[in-house]
Amino acid sequence: MRRSALLTLALALFAGACGSGPSLTDYAAELEALVTSHNVDMDANDDEIENGPATVESIRDYATTRMSLRNGFRTQLEAIEPPDEAADLHAAAVDAITALVAAEQELFDVANTSDDLETLENLWTSPAGEAARAADAKAIEICQAAEAAINSTEERQALVGMPWVPSELQEVVTVAFGCTAAER
Repeated sequence: MRRSALLTLALALFAGACGSGPSLTDYAAELEALVTSHNVDMDANDDEIENGPATVESIRDYATTRMSLRNGFRTQLEAIEPPDEAADLHAAAVDAITALVAAEQELFDVANTSDDLETLENLWTSPAGEAARAADAKAIEICQAAEAAINSTEERQALVGMPWVPSELQEVVTVAFGCTAAER
């Protein structure tokens, strides 16, 4: 139900405006490249910690890399100029990533101050870890809603080539963000 409501909101925000700014095609390509690159880097960092011995130092290195990747992603996402038709959805994505970075910052702070390996190994099950997982779930929902909203432009295929229909309403775009590890 919640996912359906998010998708409906995303589609309403997405379809509501036409106008200036970059084309939806250019925006989607830039966004898809950014999300894909971030996912590859995050997955590599996750693989490294999962396949190596758990030590205080390895967990700190993992946390440092993770925060660097998250902050870089947020900065790059904020720098992308969306077309008017995607501005509200883009703002929601930036807000979700900002909340995720804040939630994971709490985990990072513990990782850099605790010398207790057991505490560090159980960070994701702590209250701060649960909050970070909830923020991540919200970011994934926004990602999936954005992907669905952009891909909904396929319905415009029938409008392509009709001279009386504005060009932005003829734009057909398809993306594959790979919002979850299972989708990559």
